[in-house]
Amino acid sequence: MRKSLLFLLTILLCGSMMAQQSVMVNTFGVSPRDVAEDETTFFDTAYNGLDNVGIGTKIFLKGTGGLAFTAATWALTSAPLTSATTMGTTLVGDTNVVYANFTPDIAGKYVITFTDGAATATMTFNAGTYLGLEEGNCVLCHSSYVEKWAETGHSDIMTRAMEGTLSDHYAAYCLPCHTTGYDPAAANMGFDDRDFVYPAELTTGVFDALKTTSPSAMKLANIQCESCHGPALGHGGAVSMSTNVDTDVCAWCHDSGTHHAFPEQWDHSGHDATEFDGRGFHGGHAVGAFVESAGGRKGCADCHSGAGFIAWVKNGNVSPDEVATPTNIGCATCHDPHDNTNAFQLRMVETTLGDGTEVTFDQYGTGVICMNCHKSRREAATYAENPDNASSHFGAHHGPEADMLLGVNAPNFGVKIPTSPHAVAIENACVGCHMYGNDHVADADGNIVVVGGHSFNMNDAEGNDNVHACEPCHGDIGESFAEKKFYINGNADLDNDGTAEGLQHEVHGLMTYLATFLPKDANGTVLLVKGDPAVTVEVTKAAYVYFWVEEDRSFGVHNPAFTVGLLKAAIESLGGVTAIEYEEDMVPTEYRMSQNYPNPFNPTTNIKFSVPATSNVRITVYDALGKEVARLLDSEMSAGSHQVTWNATNLASGIYFSRMEAGDFVTIKKMLLMK
Repeated sequence: MRKSLLFLLTILLCGSMMAQQSVMVNTFGVSPRDVAEDETTFFDTAYNGLDNVGIGTKIFLKGTGGLAFTAATWALTSAPLTSATTMGTTLVGDTNVVYANFTPDIAGKYVITFTDGAATATMTFNAGTYLGLEEGNCVLCHSSYVEKWAETGHSDIMTRAMEGTLSDHYAAYCLPCHTTGYDPAAANMGFDDRDFVYPAELTTGVFDALKTTSPSAMKLANIQCESCHGPALGHGGAVSMSTNVDTDVCAWCHDSGTHHAFPEQWDHSGHDATEFDGRGFHGGHAVGAFVESAGGRKGCADCHSGAGFIAWVKNGNVSPDEVATPTNIGCATCHDPHDNTNAFQLRMVETTLGDGTEVTFDQYGTGVICMNCHKSRREAATYAENPDNASSHFGAHHGPEADMLLGVNAPNFGVKIPTSPHAVAIENACVGCHMYGNDHVADADGNIVVVGGHSFNMNDAEGNDNVHACEPCHGDIGESFAEKKFYINGNADLDNDGTAEGLQHEVHGLMTYLATFLPKDANGTVLLVKGDPAVTVEVTKAAYVYFWVEEDRSFGVHNPAFTVGLLKAAIESLGGVTAIEYEEDMVPTEYRMSQNYPNPFNPTTNIKFSVPATSNVRITVYDALGKEVARLLDSEMSAGSHQVTWNATNLASGIYFSRMEAGDFVTIKKMLLMK
């Protein structure tokens, strides 16, 4: 649907105002992929969502209302004196969503007003021309940022391209994203408006030679400050540079084709709060996670607002007194565009969990950035033992995955809870599984993969699990995570229902059993009410486990032994009985292989061994000459004590050796076969 507008655009939409209307207007970023996929042809050029743009840059806006519009209008209410531009066209997205566009034609300030009835919102834009890092004198006021930026890949990407070291198939069509201000549709004194001539050969010395042959263009070579902040002409006077940290800015270049698709994957992640309106575009600025989930509370901004997290990091990991205007969680939330100090320009490589457990990059790699937010917001042992904490939001909070993965910060049940080694066995912890396949952003047909990578999804919209993430360690586990069983002392029927099912099914069964001991509301939902006599210390500790496993959402996958052990401890603390039996109800603290029994033997003997954490265990038998005669075991074993039996019927009497290998652990025992 498309309508032509001159100076004032008016759209009449059906609907009635049952309450006072409120409206909001924002920029609407459009990536090259969005342009290619837009069937309306309204979004016909890429736009990075900035409010400081080059002259001739086409700007897209989105107007939204709290209610259905009755008479929504767009107006260009202020423009430079000699400007001849008008509002462009509009596109209705929904009963309370409408898009518009306009193109500034000369340098200066433009004010757009969006109105529906008595409700009005305005947005101010600046249009200018590009200067380049040196002529813009950015270093005079921002030397620390410029110095750090100089160490990033953005600062020399064209340099490497012209020297022939960036890619063996580099071409002129790569320049728009590797230079500053490149926009063929705009006369903005960007890179493409200057004296550049593409070299015949890309090799050593070419970049420096171009500084002589194309001196004006080379002032805008590489990805400079103005690429992300907009043109600098006029900055320092009435014009401010943009400081937009939304994904739109990055998607302008990083979302095109099959090799540049991280923002497209991000659109399908649970982190992105963009309002899609059925379009799947990057823009929208819904900041839904902060406004809706967190209620706009300052204490929630650290993790529910991209700008809030950045402010938290800059404030020394302490919530600032004033919360920056909330934004979606986007690329710049986790990656610092200016600083290459940390791997992948991550903002944070360490954190502390609620019980004081320190988490560092040396321990868990890039997964630490996830753990900054995906952790319990409190110290569990003390909190869970206080019935006065009972409420509708009792528990570890909505993202306690780090605590579960590491097997720490749990209520105290007086027993040692076993733990599986996913946190340390998987390179980069969270990232190792949730971003598995990051090197393949598109399938063989060119479709963007929306599991793994920057989607962080472990399954797609159809419910297909990314089981390939498990295969490097576990081999073929089937078509879904639900098929993977977890054995404790040879028993996979952990919920004692008579059927050995996959781990997640068994965990659900244990949770259902635990819930029978916990207070519930009229709908049968577990709920703790402060002052309820039934809410005892034992109940609050067990309920904490119930909500923690529920909010972890992996239902055992993050830490099989710990999840099952917690549920077992919680159930038994309330008088329940489980079928889960660790040796002496304790998990071994070290790898061990006992002497075979009987010994001497004829012709069978038993070998007991134990592992403190889920490990691949190999037990091999050799004769006195060192020749392998039997492979008794070569598979992953869960934490606990186990046993294998060797039948030597077809072998001659003599001395044999059993050898156990588990990770770096190796031990050998001598056995005597006597016939």
